[in-house]
Amino acid sequence: MALGFTESSNSGGGDFLPIVKYSAKDGSFVRQDRHQAPDGTWEKSETEMDMPIKVVMDLDTIEVGFIAFTANGPDFRLVQVGEPMPQQPSPDHKEGFRIRLYNKEIGLREMSSSSKIVRNQMNDLHDAFLAGKADNPGKLPVVEITGSDRIQIETKAQGTQTFRSPKWSISGWIERPEGMNQGASAPAEPAQAVSAPPVTPASAGADLF
Repeated sequence: MALGFTESSNSGGGDFLPIVKYSAKDGSFVRQDRHQAPDGTWEKSETEMDMPIKVVMDLDTIEVGFIAFTANGPDFRLVQVGEPMPQQPSPDHKEGFRIRLYNKEIGLREMSSSSKIVRNQMNDLHDAFLAGKADNPGKLPVVEITGSDRIQIETKAQGTQTFRSPKWSISGWIERPEGMNQGASAPAEPAQAVSAPPVTPASAGADLF
């Protein structure tokens, strides 16, 4: 498999960026934002993103390895794709990935997952990236996310379980946007807002990047 995951695999670097989360239970993509309240404290909000949406994904620098989601936050033990996979530090650490994505509406963000369903879809997306990379030197793929597909998995312990698999594909290639070179670009929204504004779907033809 292109990303080096098994079927049963030094802590990755990277800045602290706002995140996008995907739920394999209900198929939702959620953006997480921090906002400064009038009293100066920082609050966290989550907004479900409407589909379809187009983002630039930095599939060339995706990190893979192990992730444990703990009460104190995620513990990443990741390497750049292509490097030897790290050792699994504990049974709580599951194989996973972390990737940067961007458009002007959501800013520069990170997405990570240790769900096997999401890993498989990211692996297929990375294969498509490798297949088109030679014809698009120096460019990054534009990935269109259209929603999710319902899938059922048979397990010995819990029988039939239903999940949602992310539905995405490469719809084009562009030069690396300036926004992807920033350490942490914030989406366009009021700095003092306590709640996030509605997220407008990123439609074809819009100035997204």
